[in-house]
Amino acid sequence: MIVHRIKLDGLLLSIGLTLTFSTSILLIAWQERALLLARDRPPFFPPDVANGDSVDPAARNRDDDEWPPVLSAYSEPSSATDAWWHDDDGSRPRAPLPPRRTDASDLTRISFPRINYNSARATSTTICGHVPSLLPADDFGMTIRDPYLPWLHDLFVSEDGMGVDVVAQNRRRCHKGKHHADEMRFWEGQVALFQPVAIRRLTANLTDDMRLRGSRSNDDRPGADRDDVRYRLSTHEEADPDGVETRFVCRFKSLDYARRTLTYEGETLSTYPFNYEFVNWRKMKDSMVEDGKEQSYFWLSPLLFRCPIPAHLRRSATDLTMDIVPIRTPARRNDRDGFFFHEGHGGPVTFDAAKMWGKDHVLPRAEDSGRWENLPVCSLPKPPPSEIPDDDAGDVRENANAIPTTKKKKPHRLVACTWTSAIHQRRGNERRIADGKARLREWIAFNLLVGFDHVYVFDNSGANATIFRLKNEADPDFGNDTSKLDDRGRTHDDLSSVTDLFPPSLVTRIDWPATVCNNNRPAHDDPGERSSQYAAEAACRSRYGPYTDWMASMDPDEYFVPMGRHTSWKQVLDKVDREEGRKVLKFRSTRARPLLSALVMKLTKSCVAEFVLFVIIGNTLDKRRPIFDEGASECTREMAKSHNQCLAKSVNNTYLETYNCEYIKSPKPERFARAMTELAMEKQHTIGAFIRKATDNPKMERFVDELEEGVLIHAKTTVPAETFTREKLCMLNAPSNCLVGIPCPDDLAFDDALHTKNVFHDETGKYCNCWKNRRVEEFWLPRLNDAMSKIGIISE
Repeated sequence: MIVHRIKLDGLLLSIGLTLTFSTSILLIAWQERALLLARDRPPFFPPDVANGDSVDPAARNRDDDEWPPVLSAYSEPSSATDAWWHDDDGSRPRAPLPPRRTDASDLTRISFPRINYNSARATSTTICGHVPSLLPADDFGMTIRDPYLPWLHDLFVSEDGMGVDVVAQNRRRCHKGKHHADEMRFWEGQVALFQPVAIRRLTANLTDDMRLRGSRSNDDRPGADRDDVRYRLSTHEEADPDGVETRFVCRFKSLDYARRTLTYEGETLSTYPFNYEFVNWRKMKDSMVEDGKEQSYFWLSPLLFRCPIPAHLRRSATDLTMDIVPIRTPARRNDRDGFFFHEGHGGPVTFDAAKMWGKDHVLPRAEDSGRWENLPVCSLPKPPPSEIPDDDAGDVRENANAIPTTKKKKPHRLVACTWTSAIHQRRGNERRIADGKARLREWIAFNLLVGFDHVYVFDNSGANATIFRLKNEADPDFGNDTSKLDDRGRTHDDLSSVTDLFPPSLVTRIDWPATVCNNNRPAHDDPGERSSQYAAEAACRSRYGPYTDWMASMDPDEYFVPMGRHTSWKQVLDKVDREEGRKVLKFRSTRARPLLSALVMKLTKSCVAEFVLFVIIGNTLDKRRPIFDEGASECTREMAKSHNQCLAKSVNNTYLETYNCEYIKSPKPERFARAMTELAMEKQHTIGAFIRKATDNPKMERFVDELEEGVLIHAKTTVPAETFTREKLCMLNAPSNCLVGIPCPDDLAFDDALHTKNVFHDETGKYCNCWKNRRVEEFWLPRLNDAMSKIGIISE
């Protein structure tokens, strides 16, 4: 059952460029198991609610006189946890851990009226279809300064209606290095959110011993339901069944728009799709807390968890809001504090919960705790279901590893996810690359051509103007001009002019304006964190994985090209399902070179009209014509007086045609398997020996055959300024890499040890540095050009 659900829950066609993709794969391995456990764990709700009766008015939200309810963040002061730490250096927690003594009056409330519940219609039309664009992701870390609140990017009702799936990010990864030591210390609570705790429910005015005996207090008041539930930290053995591995208390409230009331309905404990601490241990890491400028633990970037919906609300999860109350403890530095796994995981249980937490650490009431309040509970539109006839089930079970089929057929066989923008900001916040729309139009057309059923576009265009505002810097393109920005300081431009060229049955655009929190280069003293992209990839898998058999996550400059005799990726996947039963296909990635023969002189706006005239009358652009770009120092008029001219992609060529020259000839060497996946199995789900191992699982994943199945062509933009040095570097024995493509003969052997030395040449001794993909040139390009001719023009 687990293996079956792994396959059908959205397996990934992975390029493995970042370890956040590994996170998504691990989700596949554990999502169904977490779901099954959640079904067996009874959520807490008042006794009258359990029977479907109304809740006593005394149990309503204490802010019910404020209408309409609005999304709010309640932050605790940093002093709330001062009692946790030893006085000597403030880095070692006391044992047992002292309880926090917070009060509602200590909290700082920040409200976000753009999410308000004034009417059912407004909630449905203005909130539920736009949750990622309305959540205050860019306010987190700026106005919201609570290290234990999850940095929310998305939330939605799960496909099965059992819970609300939450996609958050690790804010501590945004800034690293010696200049940010204090900030890293402040945000260490974000790491704690990835670490499960065990808790036990108590009842007000009852001791734990009385609760075990079933005793009742003298003050057992009618209607005193919500305020009476309390929790304490516990060991695994003492914890409630749904409190063995949790981190958040999820509180649900119902909206009555006619009566203008917000009524408490009950609360549940969060579940993880997998145990992050266990995964970290399986990857041979001694701690989940990275210090210095270390930034390698990509699987600790997206934080995913589920808030189970109380049973009496599951059939119709409408007109609801949700509060998320984090359970606060110091982050476990595993090398110092130990690991906290339950016995089913197989890892060491070296964290002594009884000693470190004691038996009297009772959590503050929700009203006295930092929390997210009045989050929307919204369902996603579902693709129509489909059935597969009994006689089409085939003989998939021939192989022991193959996945058995079911009569239920998912709406899609293969889908693609991408996080992209109308204009792109390069690492280090250099000047932008404004080809996002043209690239996306071609990329969607290509993916639909090679067998993808649907493309999900997470549109990050709204962040273009925000990235500089957050750093208090002038925008290099917009300057301080706010006329092009909306009321939230975001650019009006988006990718809808591209996605609207395709029917909604094939392409879905999700407005995703959350800003990348740090766009520095990886080698910077404060290395970058692609927070928005990582969250989008995780959200795509969580949102749409249940509706497809296979899923790919890639950028619009990455082309998954079927090779050999294959004319569709579905042919490859059918064979994998039929004969192998593997869950992951991986690609090696290298950057392709733009063919020198396909480039033209750099065009500027002043020359566009003249160039269009050349095209109209059937001529070609004179490559010797001096065309300039005053925004790049290499491409100015002054530089052109004595130096080389800059080159750019011709508008007459597709990106795939322009970049069809692989710098590393296929099949690529093993060393280009960067940031690949690691499927970590728990002991309880393995047969035979269980060992701590951080390597690939060959029964579950493999690389594609680049010659017979498919190859990844990474057509990353070479900007005009990078072509400036071609006369010095595009020659034999040049001191550095030539960034334009000069194709080698097909039969010229590739030597990985020599490719950086600029020694490859043809039979006449002429320099070359890349190899054309003949399958692309002869088979796919004619079909892509034909498909592009049938797609409308992008409207500006």
